[in-house]
Amino acid sequence: FFGDMQAAAACFATMALAPGLRMQLPDMSKGLPPLPDFSKSMPKLPDFSRFFGSFSPPPTAKARGPRCDALLEATFGGDTFDPADVAAVCALDVVWEDMSASKPLSGPEEVSAALAAKFPAGSRIAIERLADGARSSGFTWHREAAGKAGDGLRGTLYAEIDAEGRLSYVREGCEPIFKPGEAAEALLKAVTKGVKKDEAEPTYTQRTPSTAAGVVDYLWREAYPGGAKPTEALRLFAEDIFYEDFNYPTPFIGKAAVSDFVNAFDIPGIEFKLQRASEGERGCAFTWKVLVNGQEGPEGISFYEVDGNGKVCYIRDIPAPSIKPPPLGSLAAIFDPQLRVFKQRSA
Repeated sequence: FFGDMQAAAACFATMALAPGLRMQLPDMSKGLPPLPDFSKSMPKLPDFSRFFGSFSPPPTAKARGPRCDALLEATFGGDTFDPADVAAVCALDVVWEDMSASKPLSGPEEVSAALAAKFPAGSRIAIERLADGARSSGFTWHREAAGKAGDGLRGTLYAEIDAEGRLSYVREGCEPIFKPGEAAEALLKAVTKGVKKDEAEPTYTQRTPSTAAGVVDYLWREAYPGGAKPTEALRLFAEDIFYEDFNYPTPFIGKAAVSDFVNAFDIPGIEFKLQRASEGERGCAFTWKVLVNGQEGPEGISFYEVDGNGKVCYIRDIPAPSIKPPPLGSLAAIFDPQLRVFKQRSA
């Protein structure tokens, strides 16, 4: 407050004083004189806290954005569903692919409007299985409605978040109302009739991953492109596997039933290509497309879950409809806007 008093004293000593002005400088040879004690003479300041409130330091900055799985659970997993809440966690440039729609949605406003049209008051999404991924995740779901005991339409959602922790890409798909079953298999065989099986030696290196994301990556990026037969996937399946392919009205339960199903779809000329896959130790959501005789075919979405032994215990596959929006789906939405089915499933 007073600065360097010794320097100030030296400065005053060298000053030329005005005539008649007498200034008695202190004796600096014995050091600086003691400073006066102002503690008893300073008035007490009034208490302003009743006007401005008490002060507290700002909270410590948190990590930027949540995990993707936590964001999905918080946004979709509540007792109620508000499309505005979903739009609020979307990036400005979000791309949202509804496989039943004719084109992707772009931006939070389009997402909010589309979800509001699909989910009238009283309806919500119930999460069934959630992929445990930080930057990408997904979940299987079914529709529920207040005052209705049964479950409605089922589906799967895949999602990615950006560096800010906002949804940047989403693909969602729901089950078809009409399930063609074996007719789908017959159609694919008719389209690829005459195509010979590739008898080349496999080029992949066999591995045994034990996480959901690891199994998806191995089967779809290494084994299948390297010429693996369906038996390679079956090797990684649990004995009590529960497999839902929504082309079929009922699930395939147990490895024997699943074996018959996957072998039936080992069709020359049909190739599945992985597009995006989520992170996840226990669960993994991923998107794919089909090449038919080398030509672009339908796209789809799937979900894998592994058990405590690292074996695949659950699968859900959903293909995109060939007609968008699917006519029966539109009729079911008119019949029951909340559940979007003609007949409720037992909860």
